[in-house]
Amino acid sequence: MRFRWWLVVQVFAAVAGLGCGGKPEAKKPAAAVAKPAPKPAVLVGSIRLEPGRELPSFDPAAMERSVLAHVKAGSQFPDVCSPAKPEDRMPVRLTPDGKLTGVMLAASEFSHSLTTPPAVHAARIRDCRLTPSMIVARVGDTLRISNETNFPMMPGVSVTSFNEALTVGSTRDVKLDKMGVQVVMCGFSAPCGRTDVVVVAHSYTAVTDDKGEFRIENFPADETVRINAWHPLFFDTFQSVRVGQGEEKRIELVLTPRPPPEPPKPVVREPGVIYPD
Repeated sequence: MRFRWWLVVQVFAAVAGLGCGGKPEAKKPAAAVAKPAPKPAVLVGSIRLEPGRELPSFDPAAMERSVLAHVKAGSQFPDVCSPAKPEDRMPVRLTPDGKLTGVMLAASEFSHSLTTPPAVHAARIRDCRLTPSMIVARVGDTLRISNETNFPMMPGVSVTSFNEALTVGSTRDVKLDKMGVQVVMCGFSAPCGRTDVVVVAHSYTAVTDDKGEFRIENFPADETVRINAWHPLFFDTFQSVRVGQGEEKRIELVLTPRPPPEPPKPVVREPGVIYPD
């Protein structure tokens, strides 16, 4: 009989979650359910030329510095390079479906930004021509200029007066430590066109590709952000956009070319006055 009562007590203890010693057994913690990572927002789109407008071009003076006497001014290249063409001064091109290539886009008026490691951006001199025409970088990135032309070139960056001759196959690194627009051009030995380097403080940027398209990954989600389109040959334009988390949104902007610069006014010389040349 005593054995039967002892067995009944043990059964009730097991049902109640008690061990033979009468103490509650420790409950195993429930396995944590991993939450899915939030999907990033993505902004894509294109830029079109304002209807009825023609593509603008740089003035020759905005494309080259002074060069040696054996290479005349006016975008004349050494014999090792193909002859200069009018489109060399037109860094923004029009695709067959009417979109603009080589235009910068950058976000502003957002609440937070991503931290990304420094990057290296390549500017190459090929056939006496700098490529690409537009680079967007972050403060702390590096611009690497290389010469792939069989002729010594002397590229310079607008933020520094130091020019270094680059023979074929050689490179030069420039630290981008200040925000703003920096222009790369060549002088002294031969012209090489122009590359505009825009240095900003965040990574929400892009440049329209050969198809006139752009894509900004990890775009600020769930807030109204201003997206700006910029190129020195065009008037600035912008559009406000809101992209939800995990959403990919497409926009399209329209750019208007700036008018060409006015030609310099002729100097009026008064008779009898000696003017220094």
